[in-house]
Amino acid sequence: MERAVWIILNRNFSLTLDGQISDGQVIDKKFSPGEDIWTEEIPRLGFSDENVQKDYDEFIADLFTLFSEPSVNEVFINAKIGEESEYDASSPVLIRKIEEYSVDEII
Repeated sequence: MERAVWIILNRNFSLTLDGQISDGQVIDKKFSPGEDIWTEEIPRLGFSDENVQKDYDEFIADLFTLFSEPSVNEVFINAKIGEESEYDASSPVLIRKIEEYSVDEII
């Protein structure tokens, strides 16, 4: 199975996406806000600083909008390693493909 890893970031936050590429779609998405934490959903984090929380909530809202776009699979799949794509939202979101790899199965 073919998989790839992307970094999605704005001016304050980043999120790692690992996904399987199949039939022109990114499926079996795994998201990580950092360290060794992985989830199948975009992570909702809580911050004690209200301004940081507001910025993070805007970042997450932008990601939900991005993933609802009809052309979102093309943006991720057609990216070249090291290439950046910009998605205009409340603040620009950058998408950077960092790795492509093949695996037989995920344990």
